[in-house]
Amino acid sequence: MLIAQITDLHVTRAGELLANRVDTRAALGKCVARLARLEPQPDLLLITGDLTETATDEEYAYLKAALAPLGLPYYVVPGNHDDRATMRRAFPGMAPADAGAEDAPFCFAVAQPDWPLRLIGLDSIVPRRSAGALCAERLAWLAAQLEQADAARPALLFMHHPPFRTGIAPMDACGLLQGLDEFRALITAKAGRIAGILCGHVHRVIHAAIGGVPVLLAPSSAHQITLDLREAAPLGFCLEPAKIVLHDWRPETGLVSNYVYIDDFPGPYPFK
Repeated sequence: MLIAQITDLHVTRAGELLANRVDTRAALGKCVARLARLEPQPDLLLITGDLTETATDEEYAYLKAALAPLGLPYYVVPGNHDDRATMRRAFPGMAPADAGAEDAPFCFAVAQPDWPLRLIGLDSIVPRRSAGALCAERLAWLAAQLEQADAARPALLFMHHPPFRTGIAPMDACGLLQGLDEFRALITAKAGRIAGILCGHVHRVIHAAIGGVPVLLAPSSAHQITLDLREAAPLGFCLEPAKIVLHDWRPETGLVSNYVYIDDFPGPYPFK
């Protein structure tokens, strides 16, 4: 099963640049064009949060229109720049909620009969805050979903906030601050049922593990957070090349992940 992951698109309102510098709409167009050229095509696309910058209906509509030509099934989870109720209007049926509960956690599970993996979309956001949290309700829901997975058909989790310290201080300060220990204990206890955990938020390629379960952070499709591991590092961004992640899952190897540059570079050249 081949799964593409993109994250932290930060689609802005029409005519706006992010931080007066980044054209995230143009970046999205380049990303979609690169996805369309992939051979073989992924089986599906996951977007791990911060789909938009200000969570307007128009921003989500622009994103959906950009993705439509791909013809790929796709699934999304919210980031701290997103809004649950607006996402439910944009992606009806993806994360159902009881009537009057449009702001309920945007969590869902997908288990298609012909897929070798179960997908679990986990909402890690706190409305109107940058830092993330996993409350008792979400952790209980996740535990119940993991009970339905097993080694023969493991679960692939995807969420926005990474469940570990990255070393980039200003991003760790707005990381997963509530429920982290409980989440890590649950993942360790159910490790045999989990293929991996995919995240975003930090705008960098970062790998870790919890109880032997791989955790992979994807870079942004638009702009990257500056890599500065000093304890008092300021928050900044840079225009390093954006990437798409391709996760190839096979029973004999587990999750194998490749990073694909969105920009074009000279080559390929044959070795002689």
